[in-house]
Amino acid sequence: MIYIVFTLIVAACVFYFFVAETRVERTPRTDVRTRSQLNERQESLRASLRDIEYEKSLGRIDAQNYERLQTEYLVEWDRIEKEIAALPTENVAPTQIDCCPQCGVKLVASTARFCHACGTKLPSLLFAVALVVTFFHSSISALDIRVTVQNGTTQKIQTPVLGVNILKLEQGMQPIASKESRAGKVTFAALPEMQAGPYMVQTVYQGVTYSRVIPPNVASPVDVVLEVFESTTSVEKLRVRTLVEVRRVEKNSLAGLMILFFMNNDKRTFTGGPQGVEFALPQGAQIEQASASVGSGNSNIQWLKLSPQAGARKGVFSTGQHIKPGERIVQVMFRMPYQEAGTALDFQTLYPHDTGLQLIAEPENMSVQRGGKDLQRVRDESLGRSLIAFGAREASVTLNLSGGGIAEAAKDEVEIEIHSPLALWQKLIFPLIAVLLFAGAAYWRGRLQKSHS
Repeated sequence: MIYIVFTLIVAACVFYFFVAETRVERTPRTDVRTRSQLNERQESLRASLRDIEYEKSLGRIDAQNYERLQTEYLVEWDRIEKEIAALPTENVAPTQIDCCPQCGVKLVASTARFCHACGTKLPSLLFAVALVVTFFHSSISALDIRVTVQNGTTQKIQTPVLGVNILKLEQGMQPIASKESRAGKVTFAALPEMQAGPYMVQTVYQGVTYSRVIPPNVASPVDVVLEVFESTTSVEKLRVRTLVEVRRVEKNSLAGLMILFFMNNDKRTFTGGPQGVEFALPQGAQIEQASASVGSGNSNIQWLKLSPQAGARKGVFSTGQHIKPGERIVQVMFRMPYQEAGTALDFQTLYPHDTGLQLIAEPENMSVQRGGKDLQRVRDESLGRSLIAFGAREASVTLNLSGGGIAEAAKDEVEIEIHSPLALWQKLIFPLIAVLLFAGAAYWRGRLQKSHS
């Protein structure tokens, strides 16, 4: 099979060698772009600059990537400006109408306003100027935002007076204006159009902040429905799933990740404690980073950085966040000391669970015991990991971890040694045959060229 493949490759090369001289020489492509192409590219760059400003205001890209992309776009913009300046000036003559568009009769004068044969009114320069002025006026007109505050619990307009703020998401949140709603309605008129970051409308109802982002490039007026909900501290329709992963990353240290998946099936916002939703960590754990999801859906989810505060109870922390109807995720990264001879971990569930605590302890040779009995790991195909699951009614779980090596991250590169199935003489004969074939083809081609000349 190897010989057949090699023969086909050599034959293809020889065929190309012979037909190369019959190829038609094509006109070399010029890299000079027209003025319209350059203008189109500038419009594309302008839109890209607006997009990255919008993404940065929402926290989807960090400052480093934002500055890198902005620099690339601006450098290309300057290069296009130089190309446009180097192009010859285009003198476009005004379009003149020689014949009537209705009856086709040749006009007496190109400046005529009516056809002398059928009386049809002819397009005039004044009409064109009016169109240009109208378009220009609409492109620079101010933006009006009309907000309707609706109560998602009662499905009615929120008639009580609420303070509604409008902010610009550009280099943080910049307050623009504030008004009070009247019968659930409020209008922000003559706002500057969104050139970079979008606007966001915001209100506070029963101690909970509700907001709605208005994307850029929308026509004025913009109608926005800002939804609020009644508040509750009842956990009757609240369910939580907790996944904890602990890894021995150093000799005397464990790194942990706790993920709380909240599901609020109520039509009211769950406020939690006085400082919002709470979570509990094992004794001795130190929080490194915490965040909560904002939005929903795989492509629309964003992360809000949190600053958890220690509560009155030991090991309990408050997030300052509330759970609106729907789903929300809170994730906490922490570190804690570890003794190979044995380290106690106690986990508390503060809210009702639909499934019990799930624990991933790595490396897998680390022993996990409860009441002196070893707990067995079971592989979860959906996660692709081995874990230990507990009952949904167990509000407190105390474990003892011991032993285990240091978990290492999987290497990104793996060295693979591939042995050739060919012997040494087979490796040498292939290039030798190729050289002979090409030499013969060159000699034959030279003979043919002499015979034609």
